[in-house]
Amino acid sequence: MKMQTNKQISDQMFESANAINKVSRTGSLYGKLLAIKDMQIHLLKEENKIKANLKTLEESKGESNE
Repeated sequence: MKMQTNKQISDQMFESANAINKVSRTGSLYGKLLAIKDMQIHLLKEENKIKANLKTLEESKGESNE
């Protein structure tokens, strides 16, 4: 087994640190994406509730005019 030079060890450590950084950044971005998707779902549900309330109000308004 050959002895590794300080440069080789340093390069390996740099590559490992770089890989950890990429994984961390990727995880962070996926976390943000999921949070945005969750908010989209929440907003769509709220939009549907409001539309249903508006429809109910318009229908009851129509019935009271008859």
